[in-house]
Amino acid sequence: MTKFVVFLFIVFITALGYLAILNKETVTLNLGSGHIYEVPKVALILISSAFGALAMLVITTVRDLKQYIENWQGLRRHKKDLQIQELYSKALDAFIALRYDEASEIFNSIVEEQPEHLNALLRLGDIAFVTGDMLKAKDFYSKAKEVRPKSIEVLFSLEKVFEAEQKWQEALRYLDNIIEMDEENPMALFRKREIHERNRNWEDLLDTQYKILKSDISHKEKQTEHKNLIGYKYELGRHYLEKGDIDKAKKTLRAIIKLDKNFVAAYLALAESHLRGGDVEDAEDILMKGFETTSATVFLLRLEDLLIDTGEPGRIIDIYQDAIQKNPRDSRLQFFLSKLYYRLEMIDYAFERITAALDTSAVDYPDLHTLLGNIYEKHMQYDRVAAEFKNALKVHKPFLVPFCCSECSNITKDWVGRCPECKSWNTLTIDLDGTCKV
Repeated sequence: MTKFVVFLFIVFITALGYLAILNKETVTLNLGSGHIYEVPKVALILISSAFGALAMLVITTVRDLKQYIENWQGLRRHKKDLQIQELYSKALDAFIALRYDEASEIFNSIVEEQPEHLNALLRLGDIAFVTGDMLKAKDFYSKAKEVRPKSIEVLFSLEKVFEAEQKWQEALRYLDNIIEMDEENPMALFRKREIHERNRNWEDLLDTQYKILKSDISHKEKQTEHKNLIGYKYELGRHYLEKGDIDKAKKTLRAIIKLDKNFVAAYLALAESHLRGGDVEDAEDILMKGFETTSATVFLLRLEDLLIDTGEPGRIIDIYQDAIQKNPRDSRLQFFLSKLYYRLEMIDYAFERITAALDTSAVDYPDLHTLLGNIYEKHMQYDRVAAEFKNALKVHKPFLVPFCCSECSNITKDWVGRCPECKSWNTLTIDLDGTCKV
């Protein structure tokens, strides 16, 4: 490169000398204020070249100096970034180890150096949130939002603060902001659904549930969410029923039965809606249809209460007997018919049914022993009463046949469409043999 520059310089000098030989005349150079000079043309060329070279030298020097300063500043920034990264890693380790005071001190020092350090602001907000200081948490998350307004992590962080404060509308607003940016974000949709469920906004919840089904979730999750969809429709039907909107309740509950003919809770709620509307016969028909379709014994218990209340106990006895003829080996039906006889003060029929149709040595229902104990008490056979009550698990509540959740084994004395423990729908069954454990 140097040889090439020398070569160019020699060519330039040679060309300049040649031009000096050919151009000996002078040129008037006026510099202003009476400074007028006569200079050879070649000298003018030489002066111009010198000024041009000087200008290029200055420009190059400035450029190189600027580049040097930028490199120096970049090196300093890089070194500072490395130091801050080391501090952040140290603070994060303390945060994960739940040493919040130490972590907070380091994160604050980072923010002092870099006020726009997003992760440090978020972690400071997390520490404040975990320690219960919602005001501070909101402040740090808001500063993080100023740094990156469209960060989904930041929006989720702000949402959880408002959710913790039970400010549902503000929480939903941030979730909607996330969904606007990512309409199939499962986490945002699940959180939105949870808020609607807490507030029993079933219509809005169903809209969110349809979006969940369209979101990017696995096939297995979609199957679960389809079941949840039916469950939430049931909750909407119950909601209409509680509001007294009988027509909407009936329409919603019928739609559920079409989707899942084995959804016991929908039949029961539909029967209840007919009862509230004064349609006793329709309610009976629905309960019978539910029993015939699902074989769930709870329908017989509801029919038992209904027909006794309407003064037709003979009909429920006939229904039990018809069911027993179809399933003569079903010990549960035999037991419930015996219990019905006892309820109707038909003590001899109850005793005959138990002793003739049930092998009490083989069938070990806790409430069967309770029933027998009560029958023996009516006959004043107190030694047998004591023996049967001794075998019964719950002597203080005779005939309290508990319901058991098939998903979580939770026991409840009242039948409900949704397990209060695990929140599963349509999972309660009658627990006669006491196999369900709390």
